[in-house]
Amino acid sequence: MYCYLYDTFTQDGKNERELTAIEHSITDLGLQGKIVRLALFRDPAEAIRREVAAGVKTVVVVGHDRTVAQVLDVAVETGVVLALLPVGSPNVLARIFGVPEGVASCDVLSQRIIETLDVGVVNGKRFLSGLRVERGQPRVRSQRGYSVLAAREAPIEVRNLSTVPPSTPDDLSNPTDGCLDVIIHTHTRKGLRRVEHQTCVPLDRATIEYDAPVEAMVDGEPMEAATFEINVLPKALKVIVGRERMI
Repeated sequence: MYCYLYDTFTQDGKNERELTAIEHSITDLGLQGKIVRLALFRDPAEAIRREVAAGVKTVVVVGHDRTVAQVLDVAVETGVVLALLPVGSPNVLARIFGVPEGVASCDVLSQRIIETLDVGVVNGKRFLSGLRVERGQPRVRSQRGYSVLAAREAPIEVRNLSTVPPSTPDDLSNPTDGCLDVIIHTHTRKGLRRVEHQTCVPLDRATIEYDAPVEAMVDGEPMEAATFEINVLPKALKVIVGRERMI
C-alpha cells in the first residue's frame, strides 16, 4: 500500500498541472494510494504513523529535499520504504536518487528499485545528506582515541551523501559503508594561487569541538552548538531509486 504525502507548498495553483499529470500516471500504473496533504500545523510524523498502522508500506513524498527532512525520523523509526516524486526546489536528493522531475518520476516508482542507506546523527538529530560548519577551528575526536586539530579556522563537513549539489558520483560519499566522511578543508598559497586541501577521515562515531558555539547547517537547517556528537546508523533507511542514480 502507498501513502502520498503532499507538502504544503504543492497546493499552490502553479503546481496544479504538474500534479494532475502525475496523478493520472499513478492511476495508469496501478499505484494508487491514500493522499495526505500536509497543513501548516499538521505533524507529518503523526500522519505517517497512522497510515503505517493501517498497513502502508511505502510513503511517497511529493515535494523536495526539505519535505524529505521532515519525514526522515519517522521513516527510519517505522521502517517504511521512502520514495520521492520531486516537485519544487531544492531537489538535490531526487537527482542523487535518479528520480527525474514530472511524470517520468512515476516510472521510477513503478520499477521499485530499493536501496538501503546509512543515516547520520548529530546531537540526536538524524540527517541524510550531511552537515557543514563554515567558521571556527574544529577539533575532531574519534571513537578510536585520536584527535585531529585544524591549525587555523577551517570549514568542516560531515558527509553521508554530500553537503553541496554534486556534479558527478565522485562528489558523493558512500552512504552504504557504515561510515561518515569527516572532511576538513584547508588551503595554502602558491604565489598568487590559493590551493585547497582536504583531510578526509571516515568515522562511525566522533566528537567535533569548538571553543565557542558555531552554526552548522544540517540537511539545510541551522543548528548551533560548541560540541557536535556524531554517529551513523547503518542501513537505516530504505529508499526507491532510479536506474540513473548517482549512488
